[in-house]
Amino acid sequence: MNIGEIFKKELGKIKLSDEEYKNLEHLSSLVIESINKKLKSKKIDAKVFVGGSLAKKTLIKKPKYDVDLFLRFNKKYSEDEIKKLCKRIFFFFRIPGYSSKVKRIHGSRDYYHVHLKKNNVIFEIVPTINITKPEEARNITDLSYFHVSYVTKEINKNKKIRDEILLAKSFCYSQGCYGAESYISGFSGYAIELLIIYFKSFKKMIEDLSKTENKVVIDMSKHYKTKEELIKEMNPSKMKSPIILIDPTFKKRNASGALSYETFNNFKIASQGFIKHPGEHFFDYNKSKGDELKEIAKRLEITYSVFEIKTRKQEGDIAGSKLLKFSKVLTRNISKYYTIIGHNFDYEGGKTAKVYYVIQKKKEIIIIGPSIHMKNAVEGFKKKHPIWYTEEGRIKSAKSTDITLKDFLKQFKKTHKKIMREMSIKKIKLV
Repeated sequence: MNIGEIFKKELGKIKLSDEEYKNLEHLSSLVIESINKKLKSKKIDAKVFVGGSLAKKTLIKKPKYDVDLFLRFNKKYSEDEIKKLCKRIFFFFRIPGYSSKVKRIHGSRDYYHVHLKKNNVIFEIVPTINITKPEEARNITDLSYFHVSYVTKEINKNKKIRDEILLAKSFCYSQGCYGAESYISGFSGYAIELLIIYFKSFKKMIEDLSKTENKVVIDMSKHYKTKEELIKEMNPSKMKSPIILIDPTFKKRNASGALSYETFNNFKIASQGFIKHPGEHFFDYNKSKGDELKEIAKRLEITYSVFEIKTRKQEGDIAGSKLLKFSKVLTRNISKYYTIIGHNFDYEGGKTAKVYYVIQKKKEIIIIGPSIHMKNAVEGFKKKHPIWYTEEGRIKSAKSTDITLKDFLKQFKKTHKKIMREMSIKKIKLV
């Protein structure tokens, strides 16, 4: 199957029908109607608009949908007033005829989730300020209105762009690099849309980006005359990501600022793999992140294991970030006893994450002691480890090991009680 056929088949899987869009738009209108009633009864000066992928019709088909609704408050309100007004709006909030659940999510500006359980749709309702110029923004979310307007305008110029965006989102989602959340550090939906508008196609995007070795700088609206001017005027904190993608709606913002080098490297590897050996599996986001590692372990006839970690923190970005951070502590400790062939962190919401490993037991572990020039410390090390040797200017000792994963976990939980408590980890187990 060639690339064109793969793209055609993938679009058939991920593209929403007109009827599916109408259903989501209908549900959105019901939520908006309920919000508007609250705004009117409480005399709050604010308007609601549909944003994100639904507004641009760049949603990919998934079992569960997240729909962005933006609540634009009059800029006369202070941040404290907006917080209080939101509490009034969403107190005892109901959608007539639908079973729903409302949850406040803490962030730089608190927002709300309205979950329509039966329809499996979560409406993310984000408070923003009704501004006319991007420069008036108090928070990054205040720019959302301009983002929708820009992308929609560009898609209307070239209708084929929408399908290319869908392919790019599906690929990035499947490869674990879709999402600006800190536990993903990937491409936001808006960044993907901008990259496709710039490169014109998904194929061109992955071909060009997968070849890059240095930092990529893209100023598609030519806000800056030269690269030097851009570097001089941009805030250094906005220049840390591997791609500097100047927001066409606001020249002082890097639209891909959340992207980490690690995630970008994973994206490049996946892109290179697809270009060399095109296959549908590159778009298979229903496949567990552990499936591929399980296959590798089976092929190499070595150990495959899964650890489940649970946090006390608020689900979403806070929980995901905390779980990711703790998983790195876990990985670092496993590597003392096992050679890690591959591992993958998987967080899909809630308060629980899984970490998948393909590992091979080490015959011995190396205990690294002090520099050979630190005489007192060296003597102390020798007393504790009678069998020792020097290497690279340090004293070291090798110790044979035959620790099982169950024994490792028991020992780990015992020695890391304080860290688990500090990092709000409630539970860790082998599954």
